[in-house]
Amino acid sequence: MEGKRKKSIYWFWGILFIVVTGVILWSYRSSLTDRTIKFAVAKTGTITHERKVAATFANEEIAIAAPQSGKIQFVGEDGQRFRRGEVVATLLPEGAAPGTKQEYALTQAIFASMGGLFFHQSDGLESIMTSENLNSMDLTKLLAQPGKVETAGTTVQAGEVVGKMVNNLIPTQAFLELASIDGLAVGKTLRLTAGNQTLSVKILRPSDQPRGVVVQFPHYVDGSATLRRQDVSWVYLPPTSGILVPRSALWTQGEELGVFLWSEGVVHFKKVKVLDQDDSQVCIENLPSGIPVVITPRDGLEGLVANVKNI
Repeated sequence: MEGKRKKSIYWFWGILFIVVTGVILWSYRSSLTDRTIKFAVAKTGTITHERKVAATFANEEIAIAAPQSGKIQFVGEDGQRFRRGEVVATLLPEGAAPGTKQEYALTQAIFASMGGLFFHQSDGLESIMTSENLNSMDLTKLLAQPGKVETAGTTVQAGEVVGKMVNNLIPTQAFLELASIDGLAVGKTLRLTAGNQTLSVKILRPSDQPRGVVVQFPHYVDGSATLRRQDVSWVYLPPTSGILVPRSALWTQGEELGVFLWSEGVVHFKKVKVLDQDDSQVCIENLPSGIPVVITPRDGLEGLVANVKNI
């Protein structure tokens, strides 16, 4: 009888030890997992598909030169529109006394050679980088032409270019440098963002060397006359709006793609459908906005009791 009692006591303490040890190990595991798990909040947003491309713009431009040497005074603001024949600047020959009849007699007007915007600068490419040349000339040679932006000072010499007229009533054209022109044919359209404008442009001429396309905008592009070469954004796929989470939140469990969600203190796996994605985010269908998602997924998280502290 005494031996049976001792065995019962041994069994009791053995089972108690196993239970306590298990509880301690589980608590330690849960605590460790809770400290290492990281969350992010699912948010409403939009995934865009844009790519920076270099553009060389061409407008109808005419350089304007000073008819004589002297001090120049521009009329109006830089980029102001003038009608053909209107005065865009005046020249006072050097040596003429200000405020005298001689000044008024010798002052010479500079007129707008065509209707358009008058800019107080020139890059020397006004007669070279034209829409006609973009569509007919060797693009490698054309784009290699150097340009240097110069702005007239207060005193100019006879024959010096003092600015240019830009016809802003006809569409701007441009050559876009692209890594690939597959599928880009004459007549197709692209979506481009230039400055604050997002526009559909029509392809006029694909080119293998240099690789890219000549395109025509629907109208004059603001800023294309003052910065001939600049980056624009090519919107190569339509945007997708919805609930966004980091790509790192995706996890494959078995054959199902999903994410681990935190709800009422417990982590659980939810199968999801990805609508769109980019390098850092995915757009998920039917996911509540504001719900915490695990961004360090791994096996063993299902049913984990966790505190969301590190969002």
